[in-house]
Amino acid sequence: MRTLRYCKVNMHKILTSPGFYLCVLFTVILCFTAEAYRDYSDNKVYSVFGVWLGFSKEEMLTNPGMSAYEMISKATGGWLATFVPIVAAFPFLPLLCDESVSKNVRYSVCRETKVSLVVGRFFTAMLSGGLAVLCGFALFTGAVYLMFPNIGVYTPELRETTEWWIAGAYPLFPKLGYSYLVMLDFIEMFLYGAFFSIPALLVSVFLKNKYFVLCIPFFFKYLVNYIYAGMKIKVYESFGTVEEEVFKMLSAIDPDALENLFSYGETLWRNLMLHAILLLFAFLLYTIAMNRRVDFGE
Repeated sequence: MRTLRYCKVNMHKILTSPGFYLCVLFTVILCFTAEAYRDYSDNKVYSVFGVWLGFSKEEMLTNPGMSAYEMISKATGGWLATFVPIVAAFPFLPLLCDESVSKNVRYSVCRETKVSLVVGRFFTAMLSGGLAVLCGFALFTGAVYLMFPNIGVYTPELRETTEWWIAGAYPLFPKLGYSYLVMLDFIEMFLYGAFFSIPALLVSVFLKNKYFVLCIPFFFKYLVNYIYAGMKIKVYESFGTVEEEVFKMLSAIDPDALENLFSYGETLWRNLMLHAILLLFAFLLYTIAMNRRVDFGE
């Protein structure tokens, strides 16, 4: 009960602060700047917003690659994948750092137990980070459906050019349609934001400056993405000589797997298991680090 009360009080502070809504807006902007379409006639790349500005409605209706769902499905990569450690952490981080700097954490320890405070902080970080990314992506999705043609207006022949792979990746798609895919996207975005809120929480154990706490996970993720990209290139260059299990493991350790989690097919459970283990390790590390501090975060 104390943990739930702590989460409820802090989520109310987060949801009534401008920082949360700035993160939502930033998520919308990042989604609109994602690479969404390549014109092979001149090899020019367009962002979601660029497609809307650069092509007429008539041109969009002749190319299902410019349909609303295609724009939505392309938006989760690009700059959002780069900045998600900042977007997911910023809603709760000022509250956490200000509490430590002002010494108010001692009053929280008096009102709550140490366990409820640690658990409450951990789940508040995940919930606020997941909601910030989810709300931003949901607003982006609504805007895209107003700006771009729905896939249903295309002829069956044109739809087949983009739908041929979906049924294989999403078995329930033929029955539930695109609303099912959008719902899966929403779940992925919440999990994506929730997971990447935790690195900043861990850094906050050792640092009080909110700007350093935000920047360190950002640079760390950039480094991890760089290393993973190099591994991916080497594996695909060795295509034909590398066992299939190596490709499955490569998919399982993708640092951005959560943003397209349900498209991973048989490696989905490996991805979930890996992220669950990482979250458990982070929780144990955070608990041990906080309990070993005499000031408990001050």
